Amino acid sequence: MPRDFEATPVRVVVVDDHRLFADALALLLGHDDRLSVIGTAADGRSAIELAVAEHAEVAVIDVRMPEIDGLETARRLRTRSPETRVILVTGLDEPNLAEEARKVGAVALFTKGALHEELKEAILAASAPRES
Repeated sequence: MPRDFEATPVRVVVVDDHRLFADALALLLGHDDRLSVIGTAADGRSAIELAVAEHAEVAVIDVRMPEIDGLETARRLRTRSPETRVILVTGLDEPNLAEEARKVGAVALFTKGALHEELKEAILAASAPRES
């Protein structure tokens, strides 16, 4: 039976060191009844703790952050909470970034300029049950 996203919305954490971007993305995602933004974090350590404590299904993480970057945050989060899917976002166009994202277990990589509808669809797809 397919998931009723409106009855049980996808639990999402937004992680970006730029508060304006994190808050704006959380607001945009929050307008979709299929998604529930359960929190935002401005750094990798806080993101991991928030995602684990709140049982996030999907974490949308900025690649470039101080101290612990998004790639390392994703790797650590996947170790602590393997059920949390990671979608990375970036403002940069780096040729090897897609491969690095796959290596740390991210299910998708988007540029910050990507339409938010594409990001929402990726979040919904990421929350689908994995086939064994």
